[in-house]
Amino acid sequence: MKISTKVRYGLKALIYIAESSQKGKLVRIKEISDAEGISIQYLEQILFKLKNENIIQGKRGPNGGYKLSLAPEDITLHELYKILDDEQRVIDCNESSESCLCGEEECSTACIWTKLDVAMTKILENTSLAEIIKNKDKI
Repeated sequence: MKISTKVRYGLKALIYIAESSQKGKLVRIKEISDAEGISIQYLEQILFKLKNENIIQGKRGPNGGYKLSLAPEDITLHELYKILDDEQRVIDCNESSESCLCGEEECSTACIWTKLDVAMTKILENTSLAEIIKNKDKI
């Protein structure tokens, strides 16, 4: 399984925004870019998607910036993944029947890739942004 750059950077940006939101502070895109080493243009694309899905709110103007729309406990990694990644499944069967270890023409729940996808999806669904923030120094 490979997590896309968009998802990894989105998580970094959300952690930064969440920590600032807890202090009652709005965060400018340049501040996130400088702190996390993400280009402003790429970050704009990520934040646009997160804003459209009501994960974050943006305020324009000299005192503007971004803050979380939801509590970190209410944002799951699976939700972030679905918003930022183009793939429907977290772990995909390699699209050809030869690579599917179950040997069936169409992968069913017996396929190892499907089992891995279900397990990984559950982990992402049960992991909140708050948990990541709490444990980020241990990662």
